[in-house]
Amino acid sequence: MNPEHDILIRVSPSQGKITIEEQEGLVTTRKEVDRQTLLSCFRNSLRIDDPGYASGFLPLNCLSVWQDRREKRLVLWHPRLYADVSLYDTNYPHFPIPRMVFGFSVDLEGRVSRCRVGVAADETPSPDTVMYHYPFSNVNSDTVGLCVGANTMPAYKKLYKAMNLPGFLLSIPNNMDSYSSERNRLGLDYRELMEHLKDKAPAYYYSDVLIPNGRTLEDFIKS
Repeated sequence: MNPEHDILIRVSPSQGKITIEEQEGLVTTRKEVDRQTLLSCFRNSLRIDDPGYASGFLPLNCLSVWQDRREKRLVLWHPRLYADVSLYDTNYPHFPIPRMVFGFSVDLEGRVSRCRVGVAADETPSPDTVMYHYPFSNVNSDTVGLCVGANTMPAYKKLYKAMNLPGFLLSIPNNMDSYSSERNRLGLDYRELMEHLKDKAPAYYYSDVLIPNGRTLEDFIKS
């Protein structure tokens, strides 16, 4: 710093005052500033040489990525409207499903954890896309966390291969855990619901089955 042009910042917590003193030669000027103004000055004066972070090749239909030093958190849009699912020992091949999104974490070793499942409106996804209650089982209605039981979760050393995770999660056999007939407009129990839906078109969910949960896709991504 030029010794003939010094800036001194005085902070008085008891008085809630921040005073900037600037001395140029024999002339000293003083002015009070608020906290936000001072913080803005600091931010604007920073020189950042960090070249940034490259995500690498991401999974298809990736809506969101968040990362810290321990893990990545991703949200995927699942474009398929049919899946091979099961309830206990009953298989339902090529079963119609609504539009779904899947959130999950991947640690530094590629291990998957903390899976979440949401049902979205049948439209091009946006932050305002309406979300619905998950009509099936094994998903907590509040946290939308998926219970995978004793199933071993996959690991993805190459992150783009996580595009296969939604299909894997849908293939896990379902039971009655966390099922509620109050989460479908028909009020059917689980077995009745599966039998009723097996020959319907995916659009039938939106006309007759799903109940909005008051949240948006942005809420799902941030939760």
